[in-house]
Amino acid sequence: MEHHTRPEAQIPDTLAKIAGLFQINPDLGEVVLRAYAALRGLSPEALRAHLLAPPLRPERAREAFQRPYLAHFAQTLPRYPYATDDPKEGVRIYKRENALKRVHVQVGHYPHAVLRLVVDVDLPWPQVEERIHALPPSLVLVNPRSGHFHAWYELDPIPLTPPPGREGSLKGALALLAEVEALLEAYYGADPGYNGLLSRNPFLHPPEWTWGGGKRWSLRDLHRELRGLLPSGTRRRVDPGLASYGRNNALFDRLRAEAYAHVALFRGVPGGEEAFRAWVEQRAHALNQSLFRDHPKGPLDPREVHHTAKSVAKWTYRNYRGARVYPVSSTGRPDRSRLSPQARALIPPLQGQELQEAVREGGRRRGSRRRQEAEEKLTEALKRLQARGERVTARALAREAGVKPHTASKWLKRMRE
Repeated sequence: MEHHTRPEAQIPDTLAKIAGLFQINPDLGEVVLRAYAALRGLSPEALRAHLLAPPLRPERAREAFQRPYLAHFAQTLPRYPYATDDPKEGVRIYKRENALKRVHVQVGHYPHAVLRLVVDVDLPWPQVEERIHALPPSLVLVNPRSGHFHAWYELDPIPLTPPPGREGSLKGALALLAEVEALLEAYYGADPGYNGLLSRNPFLHPPEWTWGGGKRWSLRDLHRELRGLLPSGTRRRVDPGLASYGRNNALFDRLRAEAYAHVALFRGVPGGEEAFRAWVEQRAHALNQSLFRDHPKGPLDPREVHHTAKSVAKWTYRNYRGARVYPVSSTGRPDRSRLSPQARALIPPLQGQELQEAVREGGRRRGSRRRQEAEEKLTEALKRLQARGERVTARALAREAGVKPHTASKWLKRMRE
């Protein structure tokens, strides 16, 4: 016999336990329900109807909030998402319109952007109802048989291929995303093995067990709410590296470090950029298997790995010049001790007088560059002080330009000579 638990607000803990017992042993649940009803002077039939009847979901609210959100979900689905009728039999790629006819469809780890976080909560929903109300999901899909559910949190889109000039923002976004996902799993006590790839198709799920109005969260707002709801001790124990998107962050960090170390091997040769992209792609897939073989969520989807490799290779070949990761020594050349053996072989070491001259020349170049930058700042600061009619002193110049008073004093003295 199939039983349904009811999502009406504020069910006492005892009733929540009785509802959970019905999922495990309906006969024993019936005995406990009658005993509780007799103790409280309630009608067993009324109490059973309260616990087991499907919830009333106003059609007007569904029309106003939930259906527009589901239409948005269908529109933002990739053209060729993963889908299946039974995850145990494996998944395959379908056209979008055919994927929406399957019981399970891809909801996360899209190759182009992060649109939502999804957690799998293996507890009957009455046990975590207060948590659901405190942090409203965009959508909740409840399993009618067990009461377990998937909670979706729709996010402001986070592009995985950022526009030119903003590639550095991807690192911070992935780190924050991994932390938020780990906090969300800790908040619900969610299944740590769920990788966020597939969920029930909301278009085929029973409407009475599909809740939520499509609330959209910004990543920072969701992070702030979770930090306020979770105890500090729980937050300290959270490991973002074990989150689903923690894998993306770890792969991005490791892959870009290797790309920075090897890009010099491919520059200046015919077809170097294409060869470098192919090499980065090969390393990305190898790292995906070696880094996440024992991860609770398993390796990343190959399409995610491909897009990460494409982004890293493109930016590294066109923009990386050695100063962002590997320190440049006083010789003005890459620090050989931080390079791979292959890259190190391309840069012969300096010896004797040649090394001393290189060190001195490197110091002169750095000093000249710093002086030029300071003079530009001081010139602009002088113009601003004069425009405001303020007294020009070394201390005022230093404060306005953001340099040391000694530097401003020497520059002002030279200007007045």
